[in-house]
Amino acid sequence: MKSQRALAERLEVDPSVLVGILNDLEGEGLAVRRRDPADRRRHNVAITEAGSTALAKTNAALDEVELALFAALSQQDRDALRGLLARIDSNADDFECGE
Repeated sequence: MKSQRALAERLEVDPSVLVGILNDLEGEGLAVRRRDPADRRRHNVAITEAGSTALAKTNAALDEVELALFAALSQQDRDALRGLLARIDSNADDFECGE
């Protein structure tokens, strides 16, 4: 269970955008929001059993797509590509457009 604020930060989305996403997820029964008993101003978010099932199916589908997409690459090439993409991602926060 994560706080709604921590989830927004982790996903790097505006809290107002996250509210809409969570509304949809709750409407589908994939997540629940509950007030934090220690701080009534704070909402905690948890994935439901249905959400866990949907996540597992989504991850399995993504794994299949990844295998097909990178079938021509050796495991060593795939590892190298992941390493390069991770380096790009870690530097993305330092880059600002227009400056």
